[in-house]
Amino acid sequence: MLTLQEIGQAAEGKWIGLPSLPVHSFHFDTRQVGPGGMYIALTGGNRDGHLFLAEAKSKGAVAALISDETYMDMDSGLVYVLVEDTQLAFGKIAKFYRQRLNLPIIAVTGSNGKTTTKDMIAHILSYKKNIYKTYKNFNNHLGVPLSLLQIQPDHQMAVLEMGMNHAGEIDYLASISKPEVSVIVNVTDAHIEHLGSRENIAKAKGELLPHTSPHGFAILNGDNSYVRDISYLNPGKNYFYSIEQESDIYATSIITTDRGTSYTVHVDGKSQQMEIPMFGTYNVANTLPAIFIAYRYGYSLEEIRDSLSTLAISPMRFELVQEVENALVINDAYNASPTSMMSSIQTFSGILPQYKKVLVLGDMYELGEGSTDYHKEVGSFIKGLRESVDYVVTVGDQARHIGESAQVPTRHFSNKDEVAPFLMTFMDRQHALLFKASRGMMLEEVIQDLMAFK
Repeated sequence: MLTLQEIGQAAEGKWIGLPSLPVHSFHFDTRQVGPGGMYIALTGGNRDGHLFLAEAKSKGAVAALISDETYMDMDSGLVYVLVEDTQLAFGKIAKFYRQRLNLPIIAVTGSNGKTTTKDMIAHILSYKKNIYKTYKNFNNHLGVPLSLLQIQPDHQMAVLEMGMNHAGEIDYLASISKPEVSVIVNVTDAHIEHLGSRENIAKAKGELLPHTSPHGFAILNGDNSYVRDISYLNPGKNYFYSIEQESDIYATSIITTDRGTSYTVHVDGKSQQMEIPMFGTYNVANTLPAIFIAYRYGYSLEEIRDSLSTLAISPMRFELVQEVENALVINDAYNASPTSMMSSIQTFSGILPQYKKVLVLGDMYELGEGSTDYHKEVGSFIKGLRESVDYVVTVGDQARHIGESAQVPTRHFSNKDEVAPFLMTFMDRQHALLFKASRGMMLEEVIQDLMAFK
């Protein structure tokens, strides 16, 4: 809770109304506004947020952050904080609130897997503590300030996800959040269209490290050379995690079962067998920073093991869908880069040998001028796995290049609305299907169409 005067001072603006008025929540979406809240009138998008002040008031808002005083109506019952730029002011308010919070914040970034890793960290820590974590993937210049302002006095730790498309964005988010622990999951080719090279992507992700508390630490993916190369940016202590190689924490003896994946974790001279209800070596890797953080905060390996056994992550991250006719369907359609798509395909091709494997792959976005070559690279990768891949279905403008290079039976569709009727051919107990594409393709809608066929 902040008072109107505190908000005005933090935002470097002018407050109009009772200075001691308490504000209990912050919202830039009128659908989320509740009693005692402040509505943030953003102006940077397609619509001017000032046009929705009356709606915010009707939902229970008591205050509004505005940048256009012509919308100020003292008879409306709202009080106001007037600033030059509501988006920048929103960040300043969040930074002020962060300074009042007496709890460790764990910041997670990376090209792929950051949401899953965030969920894993929060899940394990929740075994003994009251944890706040980023809602869904609200990880940008608006989502991170909003997340900070949602942290309550009874929360003991917070896990925040930080995303970016351009240089400077992580620097801004980390400067507001001031993490005690920083996690960089990996650096791949996601967003290469905007940044030009993996080296530039690494520098942009590395903007997190200088903001890490000197009393805290960073836990970094030691198997990713780009992450190792930016570790010097952290003036404090770095730790590394790895698969099959000795490190500060590492995993060995990885075995896929019908229930998920079992493996042995080694940390601080101790070993502990773990099992997660998920598939894929990359998911094992994502658990390692979570295990290490919990261990450093006093959790025993046995407690961590018990917590991991009940792990549940955000939807559409290699999610097993149970209700699609008789086939086994894995929904990994939340997002995709060439690296993450090939990793998913490799995992899928190596598990559940009793099934015939069908890949349903859509366009990968933000790959710039090299988009065609990246899609062909995925196809060539499938070619090397063709003994364990039975069919490839591609969807979109660029994905056709995957099928053309795969050298396995292939069918291409320009429109995803046409895909489900064709896939009904594979809806039986003999087939397993993997869905993977960039977020904008919304490939999960094909799964929903399949579920509608009865």
